[in-house]
Amino acid sequence: MGPITHMMVGVGVGALSGQTVTPYNPIYCATVMGALTPDLDIVTMLRSNLNLIRHHRGATHSLGGIIVLAAIISGILYVDFGGSILVYFLWALAGALSHILLDYLNSYGTRLLWPFSSYPFAGNLLMFKDPCLTAFFVPILFFYRSPFWPAVAAFGLGLIYILLRWKMRTRVEGMLKEKYGLSPGREKLAVMPALNGAGSWDFLIEGPREIMLGTLNFFGGKIENIRSLERKIHTPLIKKALHSVPGRLFRQFTSYYHIHSWEEKEKYFVKLMDLRYKNKSDFLYKATLVFDKQHSLEEAYFHRLSEAVEAIPVKNDDGGTTSAT
Repeated sequence: MGPITHMMVGVGVGALSGQTVTPYNPIYCATVMGALTPDLDIVTMLRSNLNLIRHHRGATHSLGGIIVLAAIISGILYVDFGGSILVYFLWALAGALSHILLDYLNSYGTRLLWPFSSYPFAGNLLMFKDPCLTAFFVPILFFYRSPFWPAVAAFGLGLIYILLRWKMRTRVEGMLKEKYGLSPGREKLAVMPALNGAGSWDFLIEGPREIMLGTLNFFGGKIENIRSLERKIHTPLIKKALHSVPGRLFRQFTSYYHIHSWEEKEKYFVKLMDLRYKNKSDFLYKATLVFDKQHSLEEAYFHRLSEAVEAIPVKNDDGGTTSAT
């Protein structure tokens, strides 16, 4: 979810206090800072995009992480404003909870149980940038002197909107099951919001031999961008790639991926593609692992669509690490 949406929802959380909306009110400082600070992990991307799959929506998006963030925020506000540090902590925690809840509701997900688990929990309901959700909270700024009921209305509309998105996704799942005759024991269906278009839903159908991908427009019922990917048998090389350091890193990043392997100039290549995000021609996130003739991992690269390839550190046999260049 975008920072503007997080900020506006943070304002909405603070408005539940009933106090006048102002940046000089420590309650609003607590809720807005709480709603924004989980994304501090984005600064790791200034060094490289590889850090996106390593750190984003990890520690600062976990239940334990937001408690730490709320404690830091409340300490800062106590030094600046005085008052009750516990009150600041609870409001900051409420703002941070709003952040991880919104991030959970899109398809990227968030590692709520870090460091005990790196599994990304994802609700697959909201788009990355959702102008409707943001719009619900804008009226609070116009009624800043009496913001309580506008905030209640905003959260009520937000809840209704999320329920409608859930209903829409359920209907899309039913349409796809009917069209393709899917059976629960044979095919696996995943439906998630497309990158663009409120009525567009990306889907993947994982069968025994292939994975079908496409986009369904809910309002028109039209299916576009259909493509099929052959499922690869997990050869010893592919298994080695999946259990390597780069392979584990990529699988930690996404639960929906496709594997492509080939041989070229006495080198063996294994490419992992994140199936969640795509445009009409390619997938947004990919990783390529390069093996020698003895199936020893030599190099690994992370690809982000239209951006430079970045090396992924590869663990050597001696336990050290090196980066492909």
